[in-house]
Amino acid sequence: MKNLIMLIRRFVPPYKRYVIWVFILNLLSTIFSLFSFATIIPILQILFGMQTKSHLFMDWSQYTSMSELVDITKNNLFFYIEQMIVVSGAATTLLYLGLFLVIMTVLKTGTTYLASSSLVPVRTGVLRDLRNQIYAKIIDLPIGYFSEERKGDIMSRMTSDVGEIEASIMSSLETIFKNPIMIVIYMIVLFSLSWQLTLFVLLLLPFSGFLIGKIGRTLKHRSLSGQEQTGELLSQIEETLGGLRVVKAFIAEEKLKARFAGLNDRIRRTFNRINRRYLLAHPISESLGTVVVAIFLWYGGTLILQGEGSISAPEFIYYLVIFYSIIPPSKDLSRAMYSVQKGMASLQRVDEILKAENPLKAQKKCR
Repeated sequence: MKNLIMLIRRFVPPYKRYVIWVFILNLLSTIFSLFSFATIIPILQILFGMQTKSHLFMDWSQYTSMSELVDITKNNLFFYIEQMIVVSGAATTLLYLGLFLVIMTVLKTGTTYLASSSLVPVRTGVLRDLRNQIYAKIIDLPIGYFSEERKGDIMSRMTSDVGEIEASIMSSLETIFKNPIMIVIYMIVLFSLSWQLTLFVLLLLPFSGFLIGKIGRTLKHRSLSGQEQTGELLSQIEETLGGLRVVKAFIAEEKLKARFAGLNDRIRRTFNRINRRYLLAHPISESLGTVVVAIFLWYGGTLILQGEGSISAPEFIYYLVIFYSIIPPSKDLSRAMYSVQKGMASLQRVDEILKAENPLKAQKKCR
């Protein structure tokens, strides 16, 4: 979390207006998704005749707490649906509910698109700013600096390392301004539906989070190694092109080919390890999520069948849909942690250039 906040404070402030819009639009998208999911309850009740009691209209001014307001709102919505069934029939009511579901889904997907679109100027702006800073620093540094630092390595830092930093910043923004909003709101709704089920789930989730977090602890070191080897490769290409006449004069072609092939093979092995570890997050989180859902289905079904829970069968389906909607943002959080670790390794390499001191300017200040 410390690295996330550091990345955002360093690179995002010029684009804070876009970030505010991302927060608002993601909040609206989450609310619209809840309304669309809620349509499942009355549809199931109408299709399978699961409505066992009629509802009377209640005055909204009677509530004394937020939970009572939610109960009154839920009661009155069912009252209006029952009246619609009496007046227009069950088939027409299903049509209206289907139209409501479509409208809420369109609003949800629309706000999700607008939120993602609002991040595009941040992505391109951060890339532009980083490249400008590095280029300006390169122009400012003395010629002696480049005799110590290979040109190919500097080019690698301006391209691949900057791309890793940009990806980390995007992951950081989604980690802070998208996924937590969805998780918090969904968890509030889950507690309101059944606190027993939610507490049971919360006891299971930390195990999956612990295993996923343990996988990526060594990723930062290996990412740094991969970026350094890529810079070495570019440097070797640049040296070869610059000294091609000398190479041919001394008949050193085969020696250079062998050196390049060896370095290229090391890069391949390094990135094989990095990518396999990175890709391991998805199957592990998917498998652990499925295990949690299976256990959750058993426990929730037991509560309904034994009549010990305050949740009905249609509400349990609604609960299941919301719970399963928490899994993707939870997986995105774990992936974001991997991306941030890779980005911090690249940022360390970029800062070696940005924070390099010019000895000529230092001498002028001393005078």
